[in-house]
Amino acid sequence: MHFGARVKQGNAKEEGSILGIEGGGTKTSWILLRAGGQKLAGGVVGGSNVMLVGRDGLRKLLREVARKLPEVPSAIGAGFAGVRGKMEREVVSEVIREVWPKMERVVVGGDTETALAAAWGGEDGFVVIAGTGSNVVGRVAGKIFTAGGHGHVLGDAGSGYELGQRAMEAVMRGRDREGRAPKLAATLLAHAGAADLDRLVREVYRGHGKEWMAGFVPGILRAAERGDRCAGEVVRAGAGELAERAGELARRLGVRRPRWALVGGLFQNAFYRKVFRRALQELGLGAEVVRCQTPGEIGAARMARSGGLLKKRGEEAREKLVRVEDLPTERTNPRSRGMHKKSVKQLVQLFVSEEAFTVRALRRARREIEQAAGVVAKALQNGGRLFYVGAGTSGRLGVLDASEMPPTFHAPPEQVQAILAGGPEAIFRAQEGAEDDAEAGGRAVFERRLGRRDVLVGLTASGRTPFVHGALRKGRRSGAATILVTAHPGWRPEKGGVRPDAVVRLDVGPELIAGSTRLKAGTVTKMVCNILSSVGMIRLGRVYDNLMVNVVPSNEKLRARAVRLVQVLTGVGPEEASVALQKSGNQVTAAITHIKRHLRPQN
Repeated sequence: MHFGARVKQGNAKEEGSILGIEGGGTKTSWILLRAGGQKLAGGVVGGSNVMLVGRDGLRKLLREVARKLPEVPSAIGAGFAGVRGKMEREVVSEVIREVWPKMERVVVGGDTETALAAAWGGEDGFVVIAGTGSNVVGRVAGKIFTAGGHGHVLGDAGSGYELGQRAMEAVMRGRDREGRAPKLAATLLAHAGAADLDRLVREVYRGHGKEWMAGFVPGILRAAERGDRCAGEVVRAGAGELAERAGELARRLGVRRPRWALVGGLFQNAFYRKVFRRALQELGLGAEVVRCQTPGEIGAARMARSGGLLKKRGEEAREKLVRVEDLPTERTNPRSRGMHKKSVKQLVQLFVSEEAFTVRALRRARREIEQAAGVVAKALQNGGRLFYVGAGTSGRLGVLDASEMPPTFHAPPEQVQAILAGGPEAIFRAQEGAEDDAEAGGRAVFERRLGRRDVLVGLTASGRTPFVHGALRKGRRSGAATILVTAHPGWRPEKGGVRPDAVVRLDVGPELIAGSTRLKAGTVTKMVCNILSSVGMIRLGRVYDNLMVNVVPSNEKLRARAVRLVQVLTGVGPEEASVALQKSGNQVTAAITHIKRHLRPQN
């Protein structure tokens, strides 16, 4: 069939077709297949790394693909660079359904998953990817694991970018060592069109993309094949490091005899494949190595064809569905009816009077707060760390409290930390789907290496935020103490759900603006954070009497406060207190100790 021909809609319904899409940083390949594997159409459009193009860029690109299709597919499998978790998967799925609103089946993953499917179908195996970037991915017992793939800034071992960078470094070091550059310099200069190495260095720092650096690789490989010593060392070093990454993943997963599929532009070069195979063999891991020649877009189509991976339309929504009316903070507050008609004076009076419910909520939860504060104090006294975890308003309050510990109590930044769903960007702008990603919450806790001496405080007004639950679940498994702070007074652990060591239930009633948990729920949550962290710091000895003796005098006001503290606690004058502070590195407690050591008894 001619790819440009249009197929009747009736045929599409009878036979069905599957669209496979693999999106990378520089290009996006797609293929439309009959259910039996017959190719109907295919092509290439622009780059679609999800982290770079965003929702709008992805929508534009997929609409371009849709215009080129001879028929509407019945299923879509898609793998994109930049898809690192549930949040990105959901964004991509939503965009696909915007472009194809009647699509029944959609499977979304990362480009590593399409490579696995292309190489091994649904079976276990390993894939080594080497192009402009590099990655190692393996599937064992149906689960997918990766090593590398963090981008050129963090080191894509054995990638095109890294080989180009290694070659540059080798040439410049050779010139510095011997007074003249090795022969490989001519190859690099010819490709860049630079007159000499100094001008080549200028080109490196002109801000070319990573593809520019990777563009030197064909010449480097040709030089290595001709026996150029410098080029050969560069290729062997890069391929050897990539092989080591592959071996580390296999050992981590306990696979003694892994089978490898080689994917990507670099592995199309026979010399590079030979060097990499030899590196694997030296590690004792090169028993089964094949070059995968199945395109990634076909791997994406295979993902869609696999029934076990498919989700039908509407399943995602049902999984996330929650009875909003059951959440106290979502109910309508009878005291704020007709708010839009009230004057400024009336509105201010209303908001001020409503805050009485926050004090009442604190008073009613006093015993629960006491238990939680005891858990925090014990953890900090045992040398552990305090972590807040949350999403949206609750998560930002955790960030606020954690950020106040170093200047207020001179606590090291790692002693009290905050984990915010969506990362730092979520402080100023909501991150789509971040709070629904329980896996990301667990991963955040796992990567911070929480242990038995630490305590994790989950902040969630509703009491059900998946990101927080995922974090608490992982924290408990790691042995850390766990606490849940919620504005849901009726919260109870569900069967198979999280069971914190302490729970603080805060009953503030419905918000004046229904659902706006930044109001009373946010206020009372910040109060609880204040109590937990302050009690912990007091028990650590970072407060003397009722004085902030560990304050960091980082501005004029705080310097004046530090001088006054030294005066109050030693009885010296302001000048002597200021001098003592300077000699003690602006630490109040050290200044007090200094003065007391030098005081003489009065006759």
